[in-house]
Amino acid sequence: MQATGAQAHTAPAELASALLHLWHHLMKGGSKQLYALLDELDLGFSHVKALHALTDLDCAVSVKELAEELGMSLPGTSRLVEALHRKGLVDRREDASDRRTRRLLPTAAGREAVERIDTARLQSLEGWTASLTPQQRDALAAALTDLPLDPRSPS
Repeated sequence: MQATGAQAHTAPAELASALLHLWHHLMKGGSKQLYALLDELDLGFSHVKALHALTDLDCAVSVKELAEELGMSLPGTSRLVEALHRKGLVDRREDASDRRTRRLLPTAAGREAVERIDTARLQSLEGWTASLTPQQRDALAAALTDLPLDPRSPS
C-alpha cells in the first residue's frame, strides 16, 4: 500500500491473502493432534463437515437438505450419511409426513465427536493465542468484535 493524502484501505485481495496465510499457520499448529483424533474416530473431512452441519442446523433434515447445505451431490451425501449411520454417529428417522423421506440427526456419539474435534481445534488456538503479546491479543479481540462471523445473520 502507498501512502497518499487520503486514508488508504486494505484491498480485499490483500486481506484475503493475509487471512489465508494466517489460516495455514493456524492449521499447521494443531494438525498432528487433529489428524490423530480423526484417525482415532475413523473420520475424514467430509464426515466432519456433515457432522458439524447436522449439529449446527439443530433440526432433523433430509439427505437432500444436507446435500444442499454441504454443496455436495445427492448420491455422495447419501453415501456419506450411510457411513456415519454405520459408525453410530447419525440417526435416520422416518419423516412423519412422507414415509419415503428419512430425517437425519446426529446421535449422542455424533455430537460427542463434534465436541472432541472442536476441543482439539480450540486447544490449538489457545496455544497460538498464548504465544501472542497481551497487546496483540487485545488488538485481535477488538478486530474480531465487529465482524459478521455467521454468514446467515446480518452484520
